Amino acid sequence: MKKLILYYLIATVSFTCISQESNYPYKWPMYNDINVDLSVENPSFEFNEGPLVMIDAAHKNFFVQSHLIKPLVDIVLNDGYRVSFIDKKLTKENLNQAKILIIITALPFDFATQSSAAGMETYTENELNEVQAWVNNGGSLLVFSEHAPFDQAINPLLKKFEIESSVGVTIDTLNYDKSYNYRMIVFKGNNLNNSHPLVNGKYEVKKLVSFGGSALSGEKYDNILKLGNSSLNVKHQTGNGPLGSGNSQGLAGFYGKGKVVAFGDSNGFTAMIFNNEDGSKMYAGMNSEGYDWKNFVLNTFDWLSK
Repeated sequence: MKKLILYYLIATVSFTCISQESNYPYKWPMYNDINVDLSVENPSFEFNEGPLVMIDAAHKNFFVQSHLIKPLVDIVLNDGYRVSFIDKKLTKENLNQAKILIIITALPFDFATQSSAAGMETYTENELNEVQAWVNNGGSLLVFSEHAPFDQAINPLLKKFEIESSVGVTIDTLNYDKSYNYRMIVFKGNNLNNSHPLVNGKYEVKKLVSFGGSALSGEKYDNILKLGNSSLNVKHQTGNGPLGSGNSQGLAGFYGKGKVVAFGDSNGFTAMIFNNEDGSKMYAGMNSEGYDWKNFVLNTFDWLSK
């Protein structure tokens, strides 16, 4: 049986910096913020001695293909974890080598080449069952939905863990960042679950903002990012939705012997700059001024690793 070869990312390994001039596969309006501070003052582990974090790269994962995953990889490495990308089907053999599995922006096709993933297979039924069994036996899953069509693609996996994502895009007509628009949903006070270690853990988290995405429902999990009555699921510009609803953009809890953390939006775990049509720039993720995404990301991995 062939053994999975793990390519550990160390500080000397470089990613091609995604920018407006990227060749994959179009010119995107967003790119990595190379000036964001991703240092960790007191790492959880000595360098490259922590648990293995495995990132799915076999399912047209847009953030992996476009290298927008790089800031997340950098901060995880800086906190002492080991990191590998898995570019083959998810099986018991390769999953058992990891403590944490990240599934982010998965699709059955390259992003923006088609508008809908409805009725299409992103993960095989065997892969879904393997991931479910791995978590049930003690693995930790960090999984992201997003706006359409990512929500359609990830729903079969979420449903294995009794979670469901709306389809379309989520907005909030009251709890949003007034500097931008209804899709910039703000979580603070009662909308942020400060009784959970993702919020009240090793690092202080007082305020977060999401950037659209989808709404989640999952009654057996703790609601970390609570959507209010002013939130709505609306049609996405791809023409998908609105279908379904939810009361959360962040769920966390136990599944069997393992753990699951699911988010309706993935941008908080990045550090992107968007070039707006008017020439201004918008910062999304761990580089968003006034929000605590960097601390929240570190708390999330701390909880999943234990």
